[in-house]
Amino acid sequence: MALAAEASRRFASKLNNLLDKNVVIKLNNGSLYKGKLSGIDVNTLSIALEEVTDSNNNKWPLVILYGGSITEILVEEESIFNAREFAEYLARYGGIGWHLMKVYDDINVLEVAKTIRVSKDGVEGAGPMAQKIHTLYVEYLRTKGASR
Repeated sequence: MALAAEASRRFASKLNNLLDKNVVIKLNNGSLYKGKLSGIDVNTLSIALEEVTDSNNNKWPLVILYGGSITEILVEEESIFNAREFAEYLARYGGIGWHLMKVYDDINVLEVAKTIRVSKDGVEGAGPMAQKIHTLYVEYLRTKGASR
């Protein structure tokens, strides 16, 4: 029973990590929708897509798709930033202690000293520590083959 609960939690976490990513949705009638995933109803697996192009090349600002008609969700992009990996990077190269860091795996965010937030969007916070983390963030992204 505990294994099933853990699997469900991980599945929901994976779905949440897809938010704001570009995906291709395949429906059971064969049609395709490409767009940015902006919402998920975990009970019905219904989804909301923004900036959508359908299989007929029509453009839509918003499309809501019922979960029962979805056969596949394909991710077009993978996030370069990984909060847990970056926390390890900070501990190793920045000398920042684990006692100052908290990783939120489900939303891929790292909190440092309860005042600095690091995500795929960058570093939020002010002061010398935030500056140090930002410098390390840029270096970290470079090691992953990206520039910021």
